[in-house]
Amino acid sequence: MNFLKRALLDRKLKQALLHNNCRLDSGVRGLRNDVQLTLEHGVKLHQIKIHSKKLSIGAYTDIVSGTELHDVSSIGRYCSIAKNVTIGQDRKSHPLSWLSSHSGLVGLRQQLSGAPAHHDGVKQTVIGHDVWIGMDVLILEGVTIGTGAVIGAQSLITKDVPPYAIVMGSPAQVKRFRFDPPTIDSLLASQWWNLTARQLADLPIENPQALIEALNGFVVPDSHPGKVVVHNQPFKVEHHAAQ
Repeated sequence: MNFLKRALLDRKLKQALLHNNCRLDSGVRGLRNDVQLTLEHGVKLHQIKIHSKKLSIGAYTDIVSGTELHDVSSIGRYCSIAKNVTIGQDRKSHPLSWLSSHSGLVGLRQQLSGAPAHHDGVKQTVIGHDVWIGMDVLILEGVTIGTGAVIGAQSLITKDVPPYAIVMGSPAQVKRFRFDPPTIDSLLASQWWNLTARQLADLPIENPQALIEALNGFVVPDSHPGKVVVHNQPFKVEHHAAQ
C-alpha cells in the first residue's frame, strides 16, 4: 500500500473511530492481514498490532503500545493492558519436525506446494471483563482469562485463569484472589460491566460489598454503548447505535 492511500485510509479510520470515542494510533498499518475488528465505545488502542481474523474489544478497554494480538477473539470491557503484551500466541508456530523451524519459510512452502499445516487449528484466546495485564506478559492461544483477573508483569500464561485471581510467574501460578468467594459470585452475577462508566462512577466502586448492596440483586442487562466495526480487506466501516 502506497503512502498516499494509507494516509487517506488512516484519516477515514480516525474519523470513524472518533465518532464512537475510540482510537487506534497505529492506523491501518496495525491491522495485519484480513481482520474484522469490532470496538465498543471508548476503546483506546495505542501503537499495537492486530493479527486476529475476527476480534471484538469491549467498552473503555485501554491497550498500551507494543502489544500484539494474535489468535484472540474477544477482550472484555474495562480491561487495562500494559505495554509489550502478546495475547494468543500460537503454541506451535515453529514446527520442530520440519527441516527448518523458520515460520516464514514454512508459510512459503505451504503457499507454493499446498503442504498441509504443521498443526491442528489454533484455538482462540478469550479475555474477560476488567482484566489487568502487566507489561511483557505472554498469553498462549486457547486460554481464557476470567473477569476481574490480574496478571503480573513478565508472566507466561499457559492455562485458564479463574475470575478475580491474581497470577504471576513463568508459568504463572495463582497467588491469591482479589475477593472472597461469595463476593466474587455476587460480582459475576451482577454483570456490573454492562453499566457505563458514568453509571459506575455514581456507585460506591471503592467498596465492592457496598456496590453489591446498592445493586440489591439486580442483574444489569447486556447492552452496548455503541460500537464500530472495521473491515480491513476491503476497507469498510460500520456504525452500530447504542442498545
